Amino acid sequence: MDSSTLEVFRAKFWLNPVLFLEVSRIKSGVSKCVMPQRVFEPDFSVYETLNIQFTRFVNGDIDIEELFEVTEIIEEKALKSVDPAILTVISELDLEIIPTVAFTNRVLSREVFYPEIQFFVSRTPGDYAKRLKKLEKKILEGKIEFGQGKEKLVRIEGELLGYPKCCIDGYVESKRTFPAESRLVVECIERGIFDSVVKAFKKSQIISVPQFFTSNFYPCSVECENASKIGLELEEWLEEFASAFRIRSMVNALYYLITGYKATRVKGSYGERLRVYYSRLGSEDIGVIKTVEPHIGNLTQFTNIFISRILKGFSNQSKTGENQKD
Repeated sequence: MDSSTLEVFRAKFWLNPVLFLEVSRIKSGVSKCVMPQRVFEPDFSVYETLNIQFTRFVNGDIDIEELFEVTEIIEEKALKSVDPAILTVISELDLEIIPTVAFTNRVLSREVFYPEIQFFVSRTPGDYAKRLKKLEKKILEGKIEFGQGKEKLVRIEGELLGYPKCCIDGYVESKRTFPAESRLVVECIERGIFDSVVKAFKKSQIISVPQFFTSNFYPCSVECENASKIGLELEEWLEEFASAFRIRSMVNALYYLITGYKATRVKGSYGERLRVYYSRLGSEDIGVIKTVEPHIGNLTQFTNIFISRILKGFSNQSKTGENQKD
């Protein structure tokens, strides 16, 4: 990173720590672009227009060409609704925000079309938005089978976001077998990751869980060396903000801990495995879960607040100690 953008990164980091931690993946060369979750929230009217137009397409009132012409207008409106302060700082970092309308649900295993707006951040727009749109169009037209098309979308996005190939393959496979999120919860239990994170939270310690370097990412294994390598590279690159990265990785792990706790109601062997684990936790551990659970739904907002409170608290304590010495 050149000196001018590095200065911006340091000066504006506290505007939105999660956004800057995401951007660090581009600046450090780990990925071509990032897709921050719950950072760029368009006005409700933008989604309302998108839903209306998609319903018109489903009902046969407009054709595929008209739908995609409308999406370009919607994407422009979505960009205009982004916080001006965020738009400015992204520009100062020599990056761009690219809103992209998506119709094919990437999460659910069954065939579901659900219009949403994804916000990519990239050094240059490139042609990937066009690649995704072209593929979405083929899926909607029925020119490519839904499952096959969704797999291609997932692979393209995973590659653009700099995810390890093994993790992309694992996520694709999870749509045919055991859900990736559920598998991670079980692995975190078996490998003691949840225990380590809860212990650290209770002791107000900061530890690193580098394989959870971003949210909405599912490493093929909690012991994936490729995913951990990315996290460790980011920690090193971030230097003075490395602690913010470590805290975020802890919060991401905590998110899975709470996800597992909610799933204890599930029937079958998975639910039973979870009930056994959570029943063994002490009251203080369960207290941590219940305290955080109501607030972690908006993971980005929670993480930003958590990072700010902890690190600014440490900074204030440090300054107080220096003043006392003086």
